[in-house]
Amino acid sequence: MRKKVKFIIIALVGISAFASLIIFTILYEKPETLETLESVEDISLFVDYNNGTIKTRTNFTLDNGKTTAFDALEKWCIIIYDDFGWGIIVRAIDGVSGSWIYMINSFSPSVGASVYPLKSGDLVTWQLV
Repeated sequence: MRKKVKFIIIALVGISAFASLIIFTILYEKPETLETLESVEDISLFVDYNNGTIKTRTNFTLDNGKTTAFDALEKWCIIIYDDFGWGIIVRAIDGVSGSWIYMINSFSPSVGASVYPLKSGDLVTWQLV
């Protein structure tokens, strides 16, 4: 009798997992393609060097299609980075080396800064971790 109960529980868990996968696949909408704008205004950039120094640039414009989070950093800072083809890894900002992460409006995007398109009014934060 115990073996039957175990088998039934395992079968129910398996069926539930499979059904969840099917439902998620059907309901999941693919994210919109990231489309870079020609120009964005009122951008703010904060660079936290994690040593008490924070560089701030506010109310600036990016144009000529160079409107990604990486472009905002490149406009105001001296950066060293590696371009792997699939994405850019920032190695140093203004001579400060380490692991750098970026956020947009206090949100950490799931794509690289070189492909994340900014919108007017965005706050770009780079932080040494």
